[in-house]
Amino acid sequence: MHNDVSQGGAAAGKETLMEKKPVSLSAGEWRIMECLWEQSPRTLTEMVRALGPVTGWSKSTIVTMVGRLEVKGAVAYTEGRKARQYAPTIPREQAALQETESLLHRVYRGSVGMMVNTLADGRGLSREDIADLTAILERAREEQA
Repeated sequence: MHNDVSQGGAAAGKETLMEKKPVSLSAGEWRIMECLWEQSPRTLTEMVRALGPVTGWSKSTIVTMVGRLEVKGAVAYTEGRKARQYAPTIPREQAALQETESLLHRVYRGSVGMMVNTLADGRGLSREDIADLTAILERAREEQA
């Protein structure tokens, strides 16, 4: 059974980010997804050309990881003229939100304050970081009002 993009995959887009099934990605799977978010659809050969030189991965490694992503529902393919065309079925924003929520709950017991405090203590916050956080907090305050 293949996971055809045209049958409710990337093209469907009717669900909100929070309604979609959570997908956990390994560091290597993130690299594959970044490649597909950057440009899709792509064939396995195109992914090998894009990722091989920077990662050192062989074609079989990429095939294995794409297969895992397909099982997880993160990528799907359509049959091309000569090769399968792979595309992400989840937007980058959804994957990033899910990973952030997972980290927040797993490491910081759900505390955003604890996470920001750890970052501030560990690497320090630049003036730009502080301005960004202030703007984010102001926007959140306005949305709650």
